[in-house]
Amino acid sequence: MLRGLRRPIRLLWGYLGACVLMGFVLACVAAWTMPGTAAPELFVLTVALTKLAIIVSVLPSLVVIAIFEWRRMRRWYGYAIYGAMLSASASVLISGSVERPQTLNLITIVVCFAFLGIASATVYWWIAGRFAGRGPILSGNG
Repeated sequence: MLRGLRRPIRLLWGYLGACVLMGFVLACVAAWTMPGTAAPELFVLTVALTKLAIIVSVLPSLVVIAIFEWRRMRRWYGYAIYGAMLSASASVLISGSVERPQTLNLITIVVCFAFLGIASATVYWWIAGRFAGRGPILSGNG
């Protein structure tokens, strides 16, 4: 029975690992821009921003991960492209840059978040994506 849960658990760990990396990097940037931030505050920021990353990315990721699993997509670049697109588009929507566009700020936000999305997607790929499509999702033959 537990053997059949290996793949869903690996997918969940990969997703959580990617979100934690995203939350940690965002917390470090936030702590760096606010002088005097202590280590416990960095932990609290990491937890809060990890939750935000999960909330923002859960629905698109469920769809894309299911498609990648179904298509047995094991190549890193597919995950990297998806991570960059999701992160860049979410950053623009969350930051409010759509209402008051400033070209340089918008480009900086999109590029920085695209690289962060690639890094997070690489974490997911390293944990789960490189094994995509191997074994049935919920059976004892995993």
